[in-house]
Amino acid sequence: MIISVINNKGGVGKSTVCMNLGHALALRGKKILVIDMDSQSNTTSILAELRPDSKTLYDMIASDIPVDECIKPTVYSNLHILPNSDKTAVLEPRLYLNLAESYQFLYNRVRDYATKTFDITLIDCPPNLGLFVMMSLVASDSAIVPIKAGSRFSFDGFKSAHEAILSTAKSAGTDLKFLKAIINYSDMRTRTSRSALEYLQANFADMIFNTTIPKNIQFEAAESERKTIIHHASSAVGALKFRELAGELIDLIAAEKKGAPPKKSKKIASKPADTK
Repeated sequence: MIISVINNKGGVGKSTVCMNLGHALALRGKKILVIDMDSQSNTTSILAELRPDSKTLYDMIASDIPVDECIKPTVYSNLHILPNSDKTAVLEPRLYLNLAESYQFLYNRVRDYATKTFDITLIDCPPNLGLFVMMSLVASDSAIVPIKAGSRFSFDGFKSAHEAILSTAKSAGTDLKFLKAIINYSDMRTRTSRSALEYLQANFADMIFNTTIPKNIQFEAAESERKTIIHHASSAVGALKFRELAGELIDLIAAEKKGAPPKKSKKIASKPADTK
């Protein structure tokens, strides 16, 4: 299964989710690929040790390098990455010259290899709904949307991302589905986090993962050491929560494969004004 991790807002933890969920899934024996589609390359900086001659997503697009020559193993067993480079951003004008072909790039060049080689592929998308996000969605089976607890702007990004998922599935004629949202940076000591979580659980319980990811200084410490939270502090609450989230995702995928009836999408209403 290929899963895009998207939100039309930065700072909601897309890269944090991809690298840490990827590691947690790998520890459960799943063969995992993380694709870094964001030219800021935050996920690449944590998971990949690149040499000057290392091939990246940039080389796939600019020089037609095969995907298997660009994928790198990480230091974590069962976890691989298709790295990115800040140079990829300069390719966007060229890609816009033939949108129809560009939208199909990952589908045509990566999807077949990824689905045959890996159990789950996570795509770390840029903080927008632009070309690289659309490329990711077209190639994906489903999408996950991280939401920053207590942030009105993150919630607005969730609504935009949810609409983009449904619109892309319809226009591209694919089976792309909205999987679930992940509540991130939750701090139950604050009223705004509690209010946000209560609102989402009351109104969208079937659209969000039961596991919430807490705000924790250990995440920053792990990233400063270029490690996942599980590698940095395996007993930290954040590490335990990502292990829990991995189990929930595996169960959800198993249910989908068994043909459990999909949840009917609902319209996402505006969030209460007092939640910021």
